[in-house]
Amino acid sequence: MIELYLGKADVNTYGKGAEREFLVSNGAGSYGSSTVIGANTRSGHGLLVVRSKESETHTVLVSKLEETLHADNRKYQLSTNRYKDLIYPDGFRYLQEYEGNPYPDILFVVHSVFLRKSLFMPLDGTCTVVRYELLASPKPVTLEIRPLFAHRANDVTCPDHSDAGFEALNSGNAVNVSGRGAVSHVSFAGKPNRVLWHEKPMWFENLVYEKNAESETPSVDSLWSPGYGTVEMEQGDAVWQVLSEEPVSYSPEELDVLLKDTVERQKRFVEGLPISAKHSLAQDLARSSCHLVSENVDSSPAVISGFPSVQLRARDTFIALPGLTLATGRVGAARGILSAWLERSRSLGGIMPACISGGEAVTGDIDSGLWYLYALQKYTAHAGFDFARENYAELAGVLGKYEQGPPELGAAMDGGTKLIKYFNADKTNNWMSGDAGGEPLVERKGYLVEVNALWYDVLRFMEETAREFDDGVSEEKYSSLAREVKKSFADIFWNGPAKYLYDWVDPSDGRRGELIRPNAIFAVSLPYAVLSDEMGRSVFATCWNQLYTTYGLRTLDPHNEKFKGRAEGRPDQKKKARLRGMAWPWLLGQFITAYMRFNRGDADMGWRFVRPFTSHLRRGCLGGAAEYFDGVMPYMPNGDVLSAVSIGELLRVMYEDLA
Repeated sequence: MIELYLGKADVNTYGKGAEREFLVSNGAGSYGSSTVIGANTRSGHGLLVVRSKESETHTVLVSKLEETLHADNRKYQLSTNRYKDLIYPDGFRYLQEYEGNPYPDILFVVHSVFLRKSLFMPLDGTCTVVRYELLASPKPVTLEIRPLFAHRANDVTCPDHSDAGFEALNSGNAVNVSGRGAVSHVSFAGKPNRVLWHEKPMWFENLVYEKNAESETPSVDSLWSPGYGTVEMEQGDAVWQVLSEEPVSYSPEELDVLLKDTVERQKRFVEGLPISAKHSLAQDLARSSCHLVSENVDSSPAVISGFPSVQLRARDTFIALPGLTLATGRVGAARGILSAWLERSRSLGGIMPACISGGEAVTGDIDSGLWYLYALQKYTAHAGFDFARENYAELAGVLGKYEQGPPELGAAMDGGTKLIKYFNADKTNNWMSGDAGGEPLVERKGYLVEVNALWYDVLRFMEETAREFDDGVSEEKYSSLAREVKKSFADIFWNGPAKYLYDWVDPSDGRRGELIRPNAIFAVSLPYAVLSDEMGRSVFATCWNQLYTTYGLRTLDPHNEKFKGRAEGRPDQKKKARLRGMAWPWLLGQFITAYMRFNRGDADMGWRFVRPFTSHLRRGCLGGAAEYFDGVMPYMPNGDVLSAVSIGELLRVMYEDLA
């Protein structure tokens, strides 16, 4: 198994250690995450962050552990925190190495004492297990472990703790904590040692999460601790700490079995990957995909948008699904996810929702139904037409909504051009939507280029599906519509002088989006390309020359006066940068597919487009890919540190195009 290894030189300062994050999860939406040095830099960090059974919300129960080693009558604080005015303690100085596979494994070295700390989450459970093993020590030592509790949502902080109401009850080898309407538990297990609990409540105030400063989220927090446990250890001893939502009790032998089972399941998953193992990048990203695909038997299978956002968004799900599931051999999960979203669409009369909020399906995005059919197209190419056969009428209904144009959709097929256009100026929910200070981040109206490239692709897919089912009437209907769309697309979107595509065209006043944006790539990257090869090559060349960067396609030509190459400054300026210059890896996936369309057989060059992520995987969230990057050097990562669409698209191109 290929290891994700960091040495002391990678983490010997606060800055180096704080920029590297780890993540463990249970495959059902709950997770544990922090930096390799143990300093939380986001409100979403925590060793036990649980997903509510009733909705998609997440609660940070146990934020972190403060560890202190007592050896030779001296005290060594192994943890690290950042406060308003200082970094204390500075335990990162004792961190010797970090290994990320098959689980986070940290080695502290204090003179001749070698203490190993390992973390994992058993799959399908709701607990985080932390194991401490004394690998070497000439004399016995004492390890002190103090748990810190948050009991708050993962996207907020609580600097004021006056009404927290925390209480703790010590019962044998466990401590039960309640406060802020939540309950959590900490239990100990050791062999042959016994952990002694010392009741000493205290608040840790003015903790700063500097990564939150990248958003509008408050960044100062307070955490509560009821006390600490101490354990005497000799060389070869191990002690376990179990952080859980419900009371649990494990023996050391049972925890050993849980750990071995977790490792074995990951080993079998990696060994069974259908994706090419030509590069370690494929294996690392495939492992990270396990955090993003929830297959909990108690709820619908789902794709999680990323961390720390942890949302259920339709567009992200359908873009990421081919890579996260089909490229990793989880065909059953893909089918379950498609079924779950089709059921939600059924409850909304055939309109595909945009997201799940508060446990309810919410409409809004005009392209979510098109992206759904795109994901189904990929699934069908992999697994056959059985799912489409069972749900054929409903699939036709999803597509039919674009012909009918109900108000909830905000868009409809134009009777003349057969293109999809907005008919509600206030409902502009495409992937480039948003505003800052009341100003739209990107002006887009009427016909949108990527929406209509998708429209053509899924019309051809539904034509193919109708042919498979001997539905001649529907086959001719979709075929006729597709032919008209293809002609209108070239007539309306082709910018002859620039030899590129307009980003949008408003038929009501003739205005056109002439800025060079990456959305044109879909006209040549989707399974059914709407452009001729001659036009397509020109579009691809412009994307490569003007928008391509190491980690993705920029959202705007860097020569434009509105270009913002870095996510810096005020929150509104950072928000504008997302769509005015940031580079997105998921667009790079479409770019590579387009490259392979025009350069068949040149997989070596295709791999060169993805290889730079090997370096990125050693920063940010270790083993994963960020949501987007600065559009200029040094290409700093931004947004979700582990992004479903980024990882999904990278895995997809490795599987579909570079195998």
